Amino acid sequence: LPPERSVHFLRQVCQALHEAHQLGLIHRDLKPANIFAARIGGVHDVAKLLDFVHVRQAATEHPPGPSLTQEGSFSGSPLYMPPEQVVAYSEVDERADIYALGAVAYFLLTGQPPFEGRNPIEVILNHANKPVTPPSSFVPTIPPDLESVILKCLEKEPADRFQNVVILEGALAACECADKWTEEMARQWWTDASLKRSSQVSVVEDDPKSLW
Repeated sequence: LPPERSVHFLRQVCQALHEAHQLGLIHRDLKPANIFAARIGGVHDVAKLLDFVHVRQAATEHPPGPSLTQEGSFSGSPLYMPPEQVVAYSEVDERADIYALGAVAYFLLTGQPPFEGRNPIEVILNHANKPVTPPSSFVPTIPPDLESVILKCLEKEPADRFQNVVILEGALAACECADKWTEEMARQWWTDASLKRSSQVSVVEDDPKSLW
């Protein structure tokens, strides 16, 4: 996706995550397939964050109830998973979602995840040990300020990342390409996409589309 549209979606996901994090919920399975672009009430490119199957309730002074995942279990999507989620699945905090959102951003801009491998274990080890190839190595037109934000999200150590999604959303908003994806551009994209697919599938109003 172009940087302007990517930032448009990423900022909305930050806002959705902020609401979840405020409730003490850590998503733990952010990936392009769980973020849908929708048109709602005539507004195009509304991002919807889905699939809270692996959600974790963060520690609170008064826990809201039993854990939503079995203690000691492990799950998620290796292509977008932060290193600490493998070794401390039941203890990750919102910075795990920030890493995963950085990996999603990488995919949106380059068409590939930050790390791949021959099997899930190799992918997980690459997340933990290999340096991230800057996305501009694959797409030279990616703006440097946006690339810097993505690489900070993808730091190996949680303490080196943005510490919450409010700060991350602010960093995205400060990028030069922010707010340059207009409603007219979004509407035209949906029109073009509908025409391309009209011979294969019916496109109906409010029909969401995965960013995958």
